[in-house]
Amino acid sequence: MRTAVVALLALTLARCSEEAGPTGWIPSNGVISGVIAPASDLQASARAAPAGAIRARAGVIALALPGRPRPPGPPGIALVAPRMAAGSRSARPARGSRAEFTPNDLIVTFRHNALGAPPVGSAALAAPAAARAVGRAIRAHLAAVTPAGVTVAGVSPAILAAKVRVADTTERDAVAIALRRDPVVAAVTRNRLIWRDETAGPLEATAPPSAAASRTIPNDPFFPFQSWHYGLIDLPRAWSITKGSPAVLVGVVDDGIRFDHPAIAANLTSDGYDFVTAADTLPLCAGGMITNDDDGDGGYDPDPTIPASYSLDATGTCIIPDTLGAHGLGVAGTIGAVGNDGVGVTGVNWTVRIRPVRALGVAGFGETYDIAQAILYAAGLPADDGAGGTVQASSGAAIINLSFGGPGDDPTMHSAIVSAANSGALVVAAAGNDGSSAPFYPAAYPEVLAVAAVGPDGAPPAYSNFGSYVGVRAPGGNFALGDATDGVVSTVWDFFATPDGAAAYAFWEGTSFAAPHVSGVAALVLARSPGLTAAALRSRLTSYAVGPATLYGAGLLDAYNSLTERHGPSTQLYARLYSATTGDIVQTVPAQARGRFAFSHVPYGTYLLYGGTDEDGDQQLGIPGRLWGAFGGVAFPESVTVLGAGPSAVSFSIGLPTQLEPNQTAATANVLAIGGYAQGAILDSTAQDMYQVKIAKPGTYTFETSGWVADCGFALEELTAIGLFDSTGRTLLASAGYIDRAHLNFCSRLTRTLNPGTYYVAVAGLLSNRRYRLQARTGT
Repeated sequence: MRTAVVALLALTLARCSEEAGPTGWIPSNGVISGVIAPASDLQASARAAPAGAIRARAGVIALALPGRPRPPGPPGIALVAPRMAAGSRSARPARGSRAEFTPNDLIVTFRHNALGAPPVGSAALAAPAAARAVGRAIRAHLAAVTPAGVTVAGVSPAILAAKVRVADTTERDAVAIALRRDPVVAAVTRNRLIWRDETAGPLEATAPPSAAASRTIPNDPFFPFQSWHYGLIDLPRAWSITKGSPAVLVGVVDDGIRFDHPAIAANLTSDGYDFVTAADTLPLCAGGMITNDDDGDGGYDPDPTIPASYSLDATGTCIIPDTLGAHGLGVAGTIGAVGNDGVGVTGVNWTVRIRPVRALGVAGFGETYDIAQAILYAAGLPADDGAGGTVQASSGAAIINLSFGGPGDDPTMHSAIVSAANSGALVVAAAGNDGSSAPFYPAAYPEVLAVAAVGPDGAPPAYSNFGSYVGVRAPGGNFALGDATDGVVSTVWDFFATPDGAAAYAFWEGTSFAAPHVSGVAALVLARSPGLTAAALRSRLTSYAVGPATLYGAGLLDAYNSLTERHGPSTQLYARLYSATTGDIVQTVPAQARGRFAFSHVPYGTYLLYGGTDEDGDQQLGIPGRLWGAFGGVAFPESVTVLGAGPSAVSFSIGLPTQLEPNQTAATANVLAIGGYAQGAILDSTAQDMYQVKIAKPGTYTFETSGWVADCGFALEELTAIGLFDSTGRTLLASAGYIDRAHLNFCSRLTRTLNPGTYYVAVAGLLSNRRYRLQARTGT
């Protein structure tokens, strides 16, 4: 590790020729005209790259809480999250080593007309009186037809289903055959298990302790870590429109919640429920057995708190305790951790109501019958209460998040989803973490909005499922890019902290965390437009996604577009004329139809032509992230000479101003105009990128790095230093390190009073293969 990033900037640099590069001679009478236009695909690429469920706790990596001790290490080691070495994470048990069905259960569904009941999904079945009547009819019929040794373990009238338990598993298939012969019975299926799709165990990492930063939006101390995934979906701009509403209710069906986590407690409702059965027992690797509910309540109950967390060991034969867990807490935190309260992280919504519904147990799986009851309850429909009756929430969630799934199509779960969708809920589900196009359920059901994942680079990670059933993609993280901070940061629970566990924050990865980004944005849209139907809400999210539809599903979720019903802010194209000799801005004119522009009364001389876009009429050009380019290319623009004759025309296209390699010396330095910016990448942490800047007038000038899609925290873009050199490229005039390390701002800003002349700006980085933007502007 380098002791000082800035030290690299003091390297002796070769002298750069003062020649302006290739010169295009254009006879003119003082008029330059031409056409400037965005490249055809750059509008989309400026906002997203092409992209591609359930990784419940896969690769969870904890952030050190402010005030908690960090492990000792060499000075400065906390700047860099540890990279994941081979063998540093626990192995994933093969899917085949996990049970697929409960051993003793059958699920029986009935023909509605034979029972004299309304069909599944009808509003009539949602009425408590109808549910009681249908429940009595199902129990009475089963009492008449089931043989000895078969008991009714549950009845769900809203989906015309019952769970029956066969004491002798050798008789299970025979019982199923007999029940299928009953003309009142529509189907008999096994009770499927849905497992968390894990790829790794937790890996600890620490972050510098920090207090709440002085930020406009938001002030939560770990927001810089979240900024890549929130920036990728344009949330900061969306928050200027709405930050959420307590009138919007989101149901999170998962493995439970922690009401004592301070980052989210204020946004949780008190009417959640626990639908995890106590019948499933599992062996501990250390010896002994536990039940999958593990809360001592004996099954269904009104408390959805997750009491512990376990994972299968590498052999898949027993379970071991997790230090970090509460997948449902992490999902809920992404949807709606309280924002701008100076505590931990922020959710997509700063204010929202989240109903936690527990359907997966401590060992990471749940029965489809139980999951169906949880979905019904989340939707405000009658659900089996586990005691011979039904339980029903007072209202239905407008959005239901399902961050789990598996390869099996299960009719019981599907019936519950149909009922929830018909009740008016938008059901959002993770597309799966198998890197496959095979259907993954419940995401693959047509009533569900399936969400695939992208990483910080906007591209699909290898784990993310894809295919025709995927409706949208959203940030899910990608640890494979290099380090833990490329994950999604959210809430987590430390079960090993004494005496009762402790609130914590962690990096997560998987389509499990892509889905709650979509559920969260859906809640933002409803806060702004509460009258939208579920179909209209789904259309809003998918129609205003950015980027082309690909093999990996439709475009990338965009919160701002979804709220405003337009594809980004309005833009105006401008042309700008610089003096090639001094770097001074000579004229700036708005482009007309089809990008046509004209500069008039241009004095004889040599010039550089630039083009850029503003946003929403602010007339600000060269802002990082906006389209910006130059005639001949932004790295080495071609000059245009005005002498005197008839007018002539030039044309060029612009996009995002990407650096041209190599540019590690003054001789190969890219051109950087004051009032413009460049996008670069630190390919090698032992070298630096160089830019040539011409100053036309004495004054104060600022050079500043920022991230491509995020704030200047750890993830993807970070850890830069800036150096300013004289016209020889040899003498270091000034340098700047991190803007605000205490608040996780590891970008750089250098401000200095300069006289006219040519200078060189160098950007160095602590890590290789990291991206940055460099802006040059007047003033501070």
